[in-house]
Amino acid sequence: MKKLPVAKFKCLSCEYSDYRMSALEVGELAQNECPKCGKDLKVVAKEPPEWLAELLELVTKHFDISDFVASKDRVELEATARNPKQSFRSLLDAAKQKGYLPAMRKREGELRLMMMRYPRVGRGRISINLLLLGVTFLTTFLAGYFLISGYFLIFDRTLYAALFSVAIMLMLGAHEIGHKIAAWRNGVESTLPYFIPAPTILGTLGAVIRIKSPIPTKEALVEMGATGPLFGFIVALPLTAVGLMLSKPDEGLSLLFTPAIFAMLQVLAFGYVPAAMSINPLAFAGWVVLLVTMFNLLPAGQLDGGHVARGLMSRERHYEITRMLGFSLLLFGLFFPELPLWIFGFLILLLFRGYHMGALDDVSKLSKRQKWLAVATFIVFLLCLPIPSG
Repeated sequence: MKKLPVAKFKCLSCEYSDYRMSALEVGELAQNECPKCGKDLKVVAKEPPEWLAELLELVTKHFDISDFVASKDRVELEATARNPKQSFRSLLDAAKQKGYLPAMRKREGELRLMMMRYPRVGRGRISINLLLLGVTFLTTFLAGYFLISGYFLIFDRTLYAALFSVAIMLMLGAHEIGHKIAAWRNGVESTLPYFIPAPTILGTLGAVIRIKSPIPTKEALVEMGATGPLFGFIVALPLTAVGLMLSKPDEGLSLLFTPAIFAMLQVLAFGYVPAAMSINPLAFAGWVVLLVTMFNLLPAGQLDGGHVARGLMSRERHYEITRMLGFSLLLFGLFFPELPLWIFGFLILLLFRGYHMGALDDVSKLSKRQKWLAVATFIVFLLCLPIPSG
């Protein structure tokens, strides 16, 4: 294995220092090269420290290094490989064992590797997950019993509340389990789902899992963004269909807007889209979850749809689309006040003001499987888009 020429540089003005790939000898100067103050750097040593020598040896097993700069907290390298995608995956596995985390980017047409210390991943407390699960069952039951049961087709309020609570928890749970399975498949550390109880008309603000380690590849990013909504959608469809078959059209509650797939199921159940319904709790829970799925699949920020979109495009392009989508929804909300578009636009602009960092390997192309997953999420997004009702 070819030994790389290494030199330690120190700034003559600001005391900044780093290690670089260089053939300069001790005492020679690199003029105006200090990244901190722009002054001269002086070679003060020619042997790398042990940690750097081990790291360079690790990287050269998978990539050819043409240049690098190393400081205390990170090493940035210009590198090449015949198959960067496969080389990065091999490096990722080996680097984790040594306590390092690689990231691969493309800058000015050159392949760049960044090697950083692997973050410590703490263990979660399952007791908190179980406590929140139980409390959210209670709050969704209470919401069904006290807030919304009077509008729907079940005269036993206790039965209504129980059906509503179980249905919405199943749908939300399926969504988060989809994310959890994708994280496990791709070697991403994550928690179990945290359900969020809340004193709202639904009794919950949904559920989340915490991602505790970086997402390794764009393929993993797309898969983690797609599987949650797809799992939730698959569970919501049959429950919603059964609920509609148990509902009565043309009486009761009038829905101002409804997902397109919900309208299709209404046509299958009733032969048309009724202006009002005495709606079964299973159908109501499905109506809510389908609308939430639509918002979650918007290709913006760190939403699930944003993860999928970020896997398909660059950081800059995704940021532009996020901002454009936020402002567009705000504008369209003025012309279509019956649809809550302005709320979605406001939340996007408020919550996602920075760049989506993407995967560690932000260079390699997606496989066909992940491209089809992206297509599937787009189809589900279209099916969940709200249309005016009545």
